[in-house]
Amino acid sequence: MAPTDAQEDATRKKLRLLYNFLLYVSPVALLMVVFPVVTPELGKYRLGDVPLVHVILAASITVPWLSQAACMPIYRAIELEHKRVAKNRQELTERLETELKEGTVEKVRQLKALLKTPAYQRVSDVAAFARNWPYIYLTTLPLIILFALPLIFIMHWSASAVVSYLILGVLNLAFAQLLVLPSLAKNQVDWFFAWLGYAAALLFFPIFWFLPPTAGIIVLLLCLRKNIRQLKVFSRTPIIHVAQDALRGFLTGSVLWADKYVLFVAAHGQINVVAIYISLIPCVLAYNYFFVAEADRVNLVIKKLWSTFEEKPFAQVTNTAKEATHVSNYAMVRSLTVAIFASVITGLIMLVAIPHVFPIGFAGIIAARLFLVVTLCNYQIEFMGLYRISQLIGVAHLVLVCIIFAIMPNEGGYFPLILGEAILAIIAYTFYRRAWASPEHSLFWRRALAW
Repeated sequence: MAPTDAQEDATRKKLRLLYNFLLYVSPVALLMVVFPVVTPELGKYRLGDVPLVHVILAASITVPWLSQAACMPIYRAIELEHKRVAKNRQELTERLETELKEGTVEKVRQLKALLKTPAYQRVSDVAAFARNWPYIYLTTLPLIILFALPLIFIMHWSASAVVSYLILGVLNLAFAQLLVLPSLAKNQVDWFFAWLGYAAALLFFPIFWFLPPTAGIIVLLLCLRKNIRQLKVFSRTPIIHVAQDALRGFLTGSVLWADKYVLFVAAHGQINVVAIYISLIPCVLAYNYFFVAEADRVNLVIKKLWSTFEEKPFAQVTNTAKEATHVSNYAMVRSLTVAIFASVITGLIMLVAIPHVFPIGFAGIIAARLFLVVTLCNYQIEFMGLYRISQLIGVAHLVLVCIIFAIMPNEGGYFPLILGEAILAIIAYTFYRRAWASPEHSLFWRRALAW
C-alpha cells in the first residue's frame, strides 16, 4: 500500500471513530436540550404529594445504575447460547454419522430436520440476544423494587408516585437492555435513533411520562429486524448466573452512579440538578470514549494473550504480555486525558455562565473524575479476571457514599467524598498496576484457581 493510501486509511479510521463517538454521546446533547425545555411544563403536575418532576428525576437517576446491573447478565447469556448451540450440533452430528451407517432413511431424515430447529442453528450475537432477552428481562425486574424501597421507607412517597416510578422502572429497564443491540450489531445509528425517539417523545408529550422509554423500546425492537422472531425461542440462563452477574454490575456501576441516587434520597429530592449533571458531563464523555475507542483494543490484546498463553510455552508469553500492558496503560492515559480536557472546558463554562453553582459543580467535576479513575481501574482489573477485587472496591465506594450523605444530606457532601474517593482511587490504581505488571502471571493464576 502506498504511503498516501495508508494515510487515507488512517484518516478514514479516525473519522469513523469520531463519527461513532459523536453518535454514542448524542443522548447527552439530546437530553440537555430537551429537559430544560420541558421542566416548566412538568412542574405543573403532581402524583399524589410528589411533584412529577421528582418522579422523572428519580427514574433518570436510577437508570444508569440499574442498567449496569440488569445488562451484565446479557453478555454471559449470549456466550452460553453459542456454547449450547455448538454442543447440540456436535452431539446431533455424531448421532447423524452413526445413523448414516446403521440407521434407517427415515431416522436420518428426522435428524437432518432437527438441524434446522432453533436449538441447533448457529446464530449471530444479535439473534442470541433476542433468544435470551425475554428471560433475562423477567429475572432482572426485581432490581426495580430494590431501588424503590428507599423511596417508600425513607422519602415516604405516596402510592401513586411509587407505582409511577415502578412503571417507569419497568419501561426503562427494557429500554436499557435493548440498547445493548446497537453495540452487538456495531450500528451506532440505531443507538442514535432510539435516543432520538426517546427525546422526541419527551419534548412533544412531556406529561405522558411513560412515552419516552416506550418510544425508544419500539425503535430498538424494530432494529431487531428479521431476528425479532428469535424472541419466541425464550432461552434460559441459570438463575444463579443471572444473580451473580447482576450483583457484579450493581457493584461496578455503583462507583459512577450511586452518589446521585443516594444524595437524591438523603436530600428528599431537593438537589441542585444543574450543578450535579453538568459536572458529570466530562466523566460521561471520557467513559464513552473508553468504550468506543479503547475497550475493543484491550479486549483484542487480552484475547491474543490468552491465545499465546494456550499455544506456546509460558516463557514465550512475555512479549505478548508487554504489548498487552502497553495497550492497557495507554487506554487509561488517553481516556483520562479526555476527562481532563472536558473537565477544564466544562468548569470554564460553568464559571462564566452559571457562577452561582460553580463551587458545587467544580466539586462534582473533581469527584466524578475520581469515580472515573476507580471505574476504569475496575474494568482493567476485571479484564484480568480479578472480579472479586473490583467488587470489593465497589462495596467500599458504596459504603463511603452512604455514610457521607447520611451525615451531610446535601451537595456539600461532595467535598469530604473527594477525600475518601481519592484514597479509594489510589487503592484501585495499585491493584490495577499490580494485575497488569505481569498479565501473564495474573492469567496463569486465574487458570490455576479455575482448576
